[in-house]
Amino acid sequence: FLFVGHWMQGEFGHDRKNVGVLIKSFYEAFKNKVGKKPALILKASAGISSYMSRDSILDKIKSIRYPYGNKNLPNVYLLNGEFDDHEMNELYNHRKVKAMVSYSKGEGFGRPLLEFSTTGKPVIASGWSGHTDFLSPEYSTLLPGELENVHRSAANNWLIPESKWFKVSNTHAVSALKQCFKHYKQYSQRSRKQRRHTIDNYSWEQMKKVIDV
Repeated sequence: FLFVGHWMQGEFGHDRKNVGVLIKSFYEAFKNKVGKKPALILKASAGISSYMSRDSILDKIKSIRYPYGNKNLPNVYLLNGEFDDHEMNELYNHRKVKAMVSYSKGEGFGRPLLEFSTTGKPVIASGWSGHTDFLSPEYSTLLPGELENVHRSAANNWLIPESKWFKVSNTHAVSALKQCFKHYKQYSQRSRKQRRHTIDNYSWEQMKKVIDV
């Protein structure tokens, strides 16, 4: 499973990309699993790519992992650094990257999700906000949840505590990871249709037809 995005300010469960909850859900889904189990790749930074950013994220991962003690947990890998378009394309299409997952609380657009959908691999994402414009519920897994106020630990000049964003259902989040891993062929059949949907409606060529006057 691949996640792409910044891990910004906010207490656990309240950062905009909801990375902490994603990691915990991943551990919950595959802890003590016997035999083959997946890994989670985080292509993430704390806003800038630096040693301090990397160490900050690694510390957060350790704090989420710590309560599980010596349980048999799946691996979480961090990629922290600047990737150009070619390198991102290689990452999306790498044979060991099987799906993208995002429990984001809100997206203006969600470019990595659109880009990844062109691979034909499954996408699991929050069922709310900007990316639902192009991710079809027929072809991608869009998770239910509820709206909640922006937590003060994540608030800034643009994200005010009086506004609301999305809290994904933890039960559905854990279940989606398990089901995608267990029934990957079935998920892949749907996601190939999402690829066609993306190319037919949101490619550069199609956008030129829509907005060119």
